[in-house]
Amino acid sequence: MTVCYNLLMEIGCEEIPSRFLPRAMGQLKTEAAALLADNRLGHGTIETWATPRRLVVLVSDLETKQTDLVEKVKGPPVDRAYDEAGQPTKALLGFIKNHGVSPDSLEQETVKDARYVVVQKETPGRMTEEILPELLPALIRKLSFPRPMYWQSKDVRFARPVRWLLALYHNQPVTFSFAGIQSDRFTYGHRFLAPGPFEIDSVNHYFRCLEENHVVVDQNRRRKLILDQLKEKALEMGGEALIDEDLLEEVTYLVEFPVAVDGSFDRSYLDLPQEVPITSMQNHQRYFPIVDRESGRLMPHFVGISNNRFHPNIRKGYAKVLQARLADGRFFYNEDCREPFESYVEKLKSVIFLESLGSVDQKRARLVELCGMLGKKMNLPDERIEKAKRTAHLCKADLVTSMVKEFPELQGVMGREYARLSGEAEEVALGIYEHYQPRFTGDAIPAIIEGALVSLADRIDTLAGCFAVGIQPTGSQDPYALRRQAQGAVAILLGFEMDLSLEDYIGSALETLSTTLEIDQEKRQQLEKSIYDFLIQRIRFVLRDRGIDHDVTEAVLAVPFRTTADLVKKAAVLEEYLKGPLLDDVITAYNRVANLARNAPGDSVDKNLFEDVSEKELFRSLKTAEENLKDLDDHAQALEQLQLLKQPVDNYFDNVMVMVEDKKLRENRLSLLAALKKSFNRVADFSKLPAP
Repeated sequence: MTVCYNLLMEIGCEEIPSRFLPRAMGQLKTEAAALLADNRLGHGTIETWATPRRLVVLVSDLETKQTDLVEKVKGPPVDRAYDEAGQPTKALLGFIKNHGVSPDSLEQETVKDARYVVVQKETPGRMTEEILPELLPALIRKLSFPRPMYWQSKDVRFARPVRWLLALYHNQPVTFSFAGIQSDRFTYGHRFLAPGPFEIDSVNHYFRCLEENHVVVDQNRRRKLILDQLKEKALEMGGEALIDEDLLEEVTYLVEFPVAVDGSFDRSYLDLPQEVPITSMQNHQRYFPIVDRESGRLMPHFVGISNNRFHPNIRKGYAKVLQARLADGRFFYNEDCREPFESYVEKLKSVIFLESLGSVDQKRARLVELCGMLGKKMNLPDERIEKAKRTAHLCKADLVTSMVKEFPELQGVMGREYARLSGEAEEVALGIYEHYQPRFTGDAIPAIIEGALVSLADRIDTLAGCFAVGIQPTGSQDPYALRRQAQGAVAILLGFEMDLSLEDYIGSALETLSTTLEIDQEKRQQLEKSIYDFLIQRIRFVLRDRGIDHDVTEAVLAVPFRTTADLVKKAAVLEEYLKGPLLDDVITAYNRVANLARNAPGDSVDKNLFEDVSEKELFRSLKTAEENLKDLDDHAQALEQLQLLKQPVDNYFDNVMVMVEDKKLRENRLSLLAALKKSFNRVADFSKLPAP
């Protein structure tokens, strides 16, 4: 019977940035499992926890001994292992000595047509308590952080300086050192309420001790405590807490002992656009705003999460700091409103977009022109195009306002508000806000066409400009977030089902960019291909996320397509019919045709050269299919039309020899097959789908 005990390790640190902790916990769990597997140590569950001052891992039911290692070791070839007299050579003797085996244990085995000396080598497993002093510091070294520090030596890096190490196995300390710190059985409680140290007797005692000394080590429990307190405080103030999930996660990892502190601010600040006080609370102070349950309007209250027992001075401090922030916001808002919103456009000339791509004002001018071009290509009404162009003209103006300089998170928001105050059309004001959407994967796309058109123009202008000056993502490096820009563009093209081809989208951007950069024809063609491939890769990700088979994705991308939305619809239909009889018939017919069609000189077919009735029948069926497919948008019906070609194709190959000696006949028959292949390829390259 295998004996197992629990292993607990705590890494105590100076406060680790909250954004580091979720990833660090995942790494700790993954790397622990990998190291235990590498060391042949069986175990039960692995759990990890984190607070600002500690990372904790608990391995349940860790076996007390490694499993024995039995491996077959290959030695020298038999013809080099023994001399002519059958005595061991130096090569064989060295092999025996190096592996500590006896000559009697040697065997012979054929490996790739050659005979080798082999031996079954057994390595007894070591005791777990012997391995852990080596394994635990190795585990700590495997943790990586975005910006690690070194303090003890340049060879030792961690998120923040390590201050203590606790390690227990079978309730006994595991002794090792890391960064000059020796492990023992002591932990520390809350920095201010119960600093410690505290001696730990067992794993159960560890969790109980921390709880008694004001540390909630389980992040999930901390999160629930925060939510429960937020709801309670909000209810007392007659509203409900505005919960931002990112803020909730951040606060969860900022505290060890969460205590909700309610507070209020002057009601007069509610006259500001409500995003101003909300941003001040959420982004700058890490407070949770309180909103009215029915209307959703902001109330003059908030809840902060303290890492200490409640004291009235904490509430006063929270309110005082917020008051200063809101006063700044009001001042900047009033200053900005002294001038009409249009006046800020002129100031964009002094703001550099990218050194080689000119100012933000030059980008603004390109966006106005690009919106007009794209709108016409999509046959939008002139009124909507003009509003989109006006939106593009104003969409960056708020960047030079005092408010956005102080609160960058409000770009777009303040543009919308200032546009409304200046009497701009609501579509223009809303479009200014929406042209930043989607900001991240899963974010909402613009709701109106004006916002969508400006967002598309903004993204492709950035992509085209960066690609043109040699700025492209490499590996994990993407400092200008070009992947996110492209992903957002694809999301809009799909969400609005825009009648816009990628070729027109990219070509229009490069045309407007020529007002800023000199782009010759050769470079333009290179850029068109690079940007097209970049967008296609984003489309691949969309299809994958929608559960589309890889083969289906490649089949639809291998042939020309009209719009991104149409492509995705087509992929969804193929996925639905995949491995069904209809698509099987289409794939079978296509493969028979395509195998020979590649040898065709062209697809011009002379009916006068037909000799067999099956040729005439196939040609008639082809013409019928071409006519029916011409303007057909229903991809399921398109597949049905292609399925009707299977029988004529089968009859053709049953009765006609394609590769005859007569050159005219041969080329005409191959041209007929090429024309058939071309019709199939209006839907997909079916050769990329698995044959039935």
